[in-house]
Amino acid sequence: MNLLEERIQRAILKNGPMPFDDFMLQALYTPELGYYAKNPKIGRGGDFYTSVSVGPLFGRLLARQFWQMWHLLGKPDPFWIAEQGAHDGQLARDILDWCENETPEFWPALRYAIIDGPSLKNARALSLSQLKREEPAGVFFSNELVDAFPVRVVTFRNDEWRERCVEVAHERFIWTDEPRAERDLKLSISERKIPDIEGYTTEINLRARDWMESVAQAMHRGYVLTIDYGFPSYEYYAPHRTGGTLTAYARHKRVDDVLAHVGEQDITAHVDFSALARAGQRGGLESIGFLDQQHFLMGIAQEELSGAPGPRAGVAGNTRAFQTLTHPQHLGAKFHALVQAKDAPPALDGLRFARVEAIWEL
Repeated sequence: MNLLEERIQRAILKNGPMPFDDFMLQALYTPELGYYAKNPKIGRGGDFYTSVSVGPLFGRLLARQFWQMWHLLGKPDPFWIAEQGAHDGQLARDILDWCENETPEFWPALRYAIIDGPSLKNARALSLSQLKREEPAGVFFSNELVDAFPVRVVTFRNDEWRERCVEVAHERFIWTDEPRAERDLKLSISERKIPDIEGYTTEINLRARDWMESVAQAMHRGYVLTIDYGFPSYEYYAPHRTGGTLTAYARHKRVDDVLAHVGEQDITAHVDFSALARAGQRGGLESIGFLDQQHFLMGIAQEELSGAPGPRAGVAGNTRAFQTLTHPQHLGAKFHALVQAKDAPPALDGLRFARVEAIWEL
């Protein structure tokens, strides 16, 4: 048993069963002991693989989309790019390098903020509240952030919804189903229309909802781009998905026991994009596009691939990376992009191949 497991067990023995989101929060984010606090390796030699791991092309394509957003908003100065979930800052460096080298007219207007992360050259570390005070026009984006937000876990047993919590037995973490009367959790279950099937177990991400409402309030004008793996609600809570999406990963292998090896494995759940869309709407955002990464990145690259003039991300010279990012059997179908806007035109290159009806499915 490691030190983090000992700490959590003492808390449970003192206070009783722990809601899973509290357990997940400590397992991932406890300073010096949590999984993310120890700066896990990303890529082939780590526990998971991201679009950033493929190389700089992903950041260059996003940067080209941000450049178009600047044009559509009327070239505001300053134009803010705010990123949350920056990890080691590699994606920020890729975006900034492209903007500086390829768009000399865009670069002087650019302000880059890393939310709750490290400061980098040409990028400031800010909180959401600090960003809000800037009344930013621009884009707020995240890549594989929301899937790491701690989730509540619920299960339908004996004609009622119960919350799955973490208990201790024989010095091991086990699941226990607790009756919960919390109004917010019950309301969230009802608005998602989760099927009342005996034994049906799934996740509710209240923290992601609250975060999106805060993001929506922080942006004065512009776009919010959320890239992650997940589903709209109708698919997330489909009758056949009886076990939910909660899982753990270590060395690129899925681990079914999310209560084991605390602080030594990643814990994640898919994103309910419909819940994010509703939360953004409450903060004044309009959902203008929802599509897989394949079609999102192909839309951004279309002008370059067709030979049209304008700054280039370098797709032609990085065909293998582009195929990895967009091929359905690689990352193209695994990830989705939700694009929301506030007082901003919807005609983005990245939405060129989006299905209009996909918005209504949210």
